[in-house]
Amino acid sequence: MFVKKYKDPLLVFSFVFILSLFLFGGVLGSGYILDDNSVIKNREELRGPAVIYKAFFMPWHQNQPWAGNYRPLTLLSYSGTLLFSESTAAMRLVNIVVHSANAVLVFALALLFFSKKTSYIAAIGFSILPINAGTVVSMVGRSDLLGVFFLLLSLLFFYKEKRFLSVLSFFLALLAKDFSVLLLPVVVLLSWFSKSYSLKATVKTTFHYVFALAPYFLLRYLALGGYAVGSRGSVDPVIGPLAFVGLKERIMSGFVYFYLYLRKTFLPFGLSPDYSFNQIPVPNYLNPGLIIGFILLALVLFLFFKNKSQKVRVPVILFLVSFGVISNTLFVTTGVFAERWWYFPSIGLVLFVLALLDYLPHGKKFILPVVAATGVFYLFISFGQARIWTDGRKLVVSASKNSPNSAWARANLAAVYFKEKEFELAGKEVEKSLEIYKDYPFALNIYAKLKWREEKLEESESAFLSAIGNDVNKRNHRDLYRALAILKLEKKDYDEALSYIRRAVGSTTYGDIEKTVYLDNLLLSYIESETKNKTRSLSESETNIIKSFIVHIRGF
Repeated sequence: MFVKKYKDPLLVFSFVFILSLFLFGGVLGSGYILDDNSVIKNREELRGPAVIYKAFFMPWHQNQPWAGNYRPLTLLSYSGTLLFSESTAAMRLVNIVVHSANAVLVFALALLFFSKKTSYIAAIGFSILPINAGTVVSMVGRSDLLGVFFLLLSLLFFYKEKRFLSVLSFFLALLAKDFSVLLLPVVVLLSWFSKSYSLKATVKTTFHYVFALAPYFLLRYLALGGYAVGSRGSVDPVIGPLAFVGLKERIMSGFVYFYLYLRKTFLPFGLSPDYSFNQIPVPNYLNPGLIIGFILLALVLFLFFKNKSQKVRVPVILFLVSFGVISNTLFVTTGVFAERWWYFPSIGLVLFVLALLDYLPHGKKFILPVVAATGVFYLFISFGQARIWTDGRKLVVSASKNSPNSAWARANLAAVYFKEKEFELAGKEVEKSLEIYKDYPFALNIYAKLKWREEKLEESESAFLSAIGNDVNKRNHRDLYRALAILKLEKKDYDEALSYIRRAVGSTTYGDIEKTVYLDNLLLSYIESETKNKTRSLSESETNIIKSFIVHIRGF
């Protein structure tokens, strides 16, 4: 009876799950990359029963409340996975399960306005979009997956008039991903344009959802303190340049982003893991992307107000409101443009396109073959994208190839070459990064180490100091002062070496605090003994730790 009653949802889940295993199965066991390390890999606190309550008082990144991210439900989901297995394959398999469940919810939402056949196409089409591949296979992408799961659940309960369950789902969505606050304006617009509520009923309905914000922001404050509201701690001129320009420039860029998101959704060429400083410059009024984006947005709004059908209005509300949140126009985010942010907006976009296809003349026999051919093409692109998002080196190489004007991409490729001892290639990439943004601390750090290796110590010290001066959020001060301490130690300039290591010890500590403090204090003791020309008080094992630590700091 159960199988018969839920045959269609089970078919959608099974199909998407098996298809996802085909697409991503070969890379499930790949290692941790980028934010996976600070969010999951290095978090011992996620590996124990106390996490059940401690997760609600943790920032998203280990000991980094300044970033302003709070996602305890997603952290709990990681802990639940780690309870059974430390394998990254298990971690990504859970992502695939949630993605498949999201496809089921897309099917259920589409079924409110479309035929069953169209709803199937919506669910499967959403699930194979190449622009979403990185979200599914990236371990930190689970915050987007879980957030969207509860957002869709909340929307379905909203349409079924199950208000308590809808608000509860909204609360859980907030705990999974901060971005989920977008549901508030969505509820307002759906109440007005889709449900045809009166103004009083719209206000009353919205108030129920606002009520969920009180416990959420209380928990958020307990975890993040003063960074709970309006934190820009993780924003810098390279990662989030739109935070440093005016509203006019952000709006102009928003039109370009609107065009790029649409283009990269349906014509997924040149997909990139990064769009940092200078890859998408602030446009002028004659910028083609701005003009096309403005025309497309105007066309969508025209269709929204002209056509009163819910199958048009609901999708437009879903993808335009969510785009407004990620576009950096009114709300500044931690970056400028990211493909994984498009996971939820792409649902509304797919439904909108299907609504437009429904208005084509009858006898649309050509549509199904076109959709099928497009689907096969998307599968091919998604297959390749998965391999990029599960390998740190491939990701950086892809970013540099597809975002050649990004200071971040160039500097990170330089870091890869530096680690591989390809110092000439590292030098070329870091120079390109500094040509794009001459004050980028990360690039200056690599440049300083390259000069250090060439024994141009004055240039190296100058570059390190410049990196410190331009590290606006002081997140890298500890590492930079460490490097300067070792540099001065090599020059036998003991007093300055001691001064720098003391500044390092006095800098803010992130990540694994206990390990960081231990190593820095050990290094301080080592330099103090060198300064006073005393027999080292460190044990043999501690001395070996310091020697390895120094090699790690130098990088060559």
